[in-house]
Amino acid sequence: MAGIREYSESDRTAATLSLVAFVAGISLIWAVIGPGHSAASLSEASGSQVIPSTALAMFRTIAAMASVFTLSAIASNKEGLNYNVLDYETKIYGPRRLLGTSRLAAYTMWSFGLLGIYFSIAAFVTWSHILGTNVPDILLVACPAALAASCASALLVSVTVTFILIPESNERGDNISHYFLWDNQIMHNGNVIILSAELLVTDITIGLSHISFPVIFGAIYVTFSAFFATREGGFYFYDFLDPRLNGAPIIHMTLLTVMAALYIGVILLTSLVDWNRGVAAVAIILLLHLVTTFKDPKEATLDS
Repeated sequence: MAGIREYSESDRTAATLSLVAFVAGISLIWAVIGPGHSAASLSEASGSQVIPSTALAMFRTIAAMASVFTLSAIASNKEGLNYNVLDYETKIYGPRRLLGTSRLAAYTMWSFGLLGIYFSIAAFVTWSHILGTNVPDILLVACPAALAASCASALLVSVTVTFILIPESNERGDNISHYFLWDNQIMHNGNVIILSAELLVTDITIGLSHISFPVIFGAIYVTFSAFFATREGGFYFYDFLDPRLNGAPIIHMTLLTVMAALYIGVILLTSLVDWNRGVAAVAIILLLHLVTTFKDPKEATLDS
């Protein structure tokens, strides 16, 4: 009998994507008719009780520019990079050299792009408030929604890289040097550091009413991943996202559940920030130490 991450005679693609679409549909309905679609106030979206508005605007602008610069550098790189990916036709997981925009199909890049979108919106709102110009209501709705999705997504990236991708790659004996290049470091580690700083200073309120947005973002990506493998790229960045796997429906539902669970963790952190910012800062530093990886664990073991 085939295991969860093995192939069986039955292709699970239809069942997997149908389940994903169902969950995404329910989440979308909740996003539209639930309390999460309400707009943040201008003072919430643009202000901070900790730092001046100008400093907040500059921080958000720099964060947005970091996202744009990093993704642009990756897409325009002519040399490319070797990635371990799952070939769609052969179902063999192995190295492939990827160039240009094909590298942007990875969830890590999507997540960092979402971070850039949030900070672009938030920076625009903050600068507009400082300059006294009008802010469209849609941006005040988008701010908490994008922040919610971005926080859960960034945490998923860092947790997955630290606890799944790097350990599994080391176990297989794969070359994992690309995880420690500057661009991957900022997307795997800098992402959660930047968003943690934002959570500590922002006045934007996010709660359970916004839980649908991380789930929707996750559903969009896994659907894109399936179509990218069959229509464009011919490969999956993550072998466990192949919807043909025997346990693909379970894997995909688990991933969307994990997105929701990680977002609940983010809510707990924001509650801690509201209660005591100093205690929250300590908790966040400990969490960052746990989920970030700046050095190959094998090298760290040898050094010790």
